[in-house]
Amino acid sequence: MDRLPSLIFALSAVLASGCRDEPATHAPPTSRVNAVMAAPPRRDAVESFCDVRAPAGQGRAFALPPLAEGTPLAARGWRWINVWATWCHPCVEELPLLVRWRSRLASDGVSIEFLSIDAAPEDVATFRSSHPGTPASLRIRDPNLLPSWLASVGLDGGASVPVQVFVDPAGRVRCVRSGSVTEADYATVHQLVSARAAN
Repeated sequence: MDRLPSLIFALSAVLASGCRDEPATHAPPTSRVNAVMAAPPRRDAVESFCDVRAPAGQGRAFALPPLAEGTPLAARGWRWINVWATWCHPCVEELPLLVRWRSRLASDGVSIEFLSIDAAPEDVATFRSSHPGTPASLRIRDPNLLPSWLASVGLDGGASVPVQVFVDPAGRVRCVRSGSVTEADYATVHQLVSARAAN
C-alpha cells in the first residue's frame, strides 16, 4: 500500500511526458488542390432533347405513314407529331400534358397531331370513351409499317414509343425524340418551334 502513491506519481509522469510539445518528426499533411478543367458549358437544350436534329433546310422531307383513319391537319407552321399507342403506359401518361400544351402552342402557330399505332380502331375508340380528354388521333394503316416509317424520320426502326417528330413550316423534319416529355421540357420545345429559319 505504501508503494501505491509512488506508482501513481510515476505513471502520471510517464503520461505527461507523452503530451509535451515535442518537435514533429515528420511534416504535417498539407492540403492539396488538384487543378481540373472546368466542366464544359451545358449542351444546347434543344440538341440534348432531340435524338435526331437537323438544321433548317437540311432535314428530311416529312410524310406521314399510310393512314387507316383520320385526316391530317393542313400543313401550316410547325407540326408536332406525337406517335402513341393505347397499350403504351408512357404514351398514355403524357397525353394530358400534350393536350394542355396544344392550346398554348397553337397561339404560336404550332399544331400537335396524334398518330396511333394501335392495330384496331376499336382499341382507340374504347380508350377514348374511358378517357374523355383523349384527343382525336390519326391511326397508322398497318403497325408493321412503323419500323420503315421511323427510319424515314431518322430513327432506328426499333425505336420505342412514344415518339415526338417536329416538322418545320417548310415540311422538313427538324427534331425527332424517342421517349416521352415532361413538364420540364416545355421551354425546350418552345425554343425549338420558335427557331428562325437559320437555326
